[in-house]
Amino acid sequence: MLSNSQNFASSSSNVISGYPSMQPSFGAVQSFPSNSGAFLPDHSLHQGTDPNSPEIFKQNIQVAQEHVARLQNLARRALAGIQNAYHPGNSPAQTEADIATLKQTLQTLTDLFWQTGVGALPLLPLGGPDTPVVPPTEQQMMADANRSIQALYEALKRSQDSAAVVANLLGAPDQSARGGE
Repeated sequence: MLSNSQNFASSSSNVISGYPSMQPSFGAVQSFPSNSGAFLPDHSLHQGTDPNSPEIFKQNIQVAQEHVARLQNLARRALAGIQNAYHPGNSPAQTEADIATLKQTLQTLTDLFWQTGVGALPLLPLGGPDTPVVPPTEQQMMADANRSIQALYEALKRSQDSAAVVANLLGAPDQSARGGE
């Protein structure tokens, strides 16, 4: 059976190397290309150094913080463009370009987080040359986590309560149709 898939893939002139043919074949066994290295760090950037060294990790955090700052600026510009969409002098094309750039930057940042492992950590704001970055204490992080969990719980509770009201209204017999029995 394996030889059939190899013959089928090699017999098609439009097959891209490493990818299965788009032609339907129920007799052939098709496999997808392996992308096992898709989310591995790019070690070619740091040739000769340990990719897990603290120095490289600090550099990756710095790069991530710079990307986050750029992402925040792009988000502010896109939001301002959306909010001022009907004001004179505002260009919808510029707003569209800002949103496209924002999406691309977000994807780049996501890839950076995956490749470097920095995405598993909280990112602290960039400190200036005169102001050092002070990491939050464990108590502060616990308080922030508890506030976030409480806010999510309350939002879920409101959503469930609203769904229950709607379900009761949909399931209740129509009093006006029966003449107010």
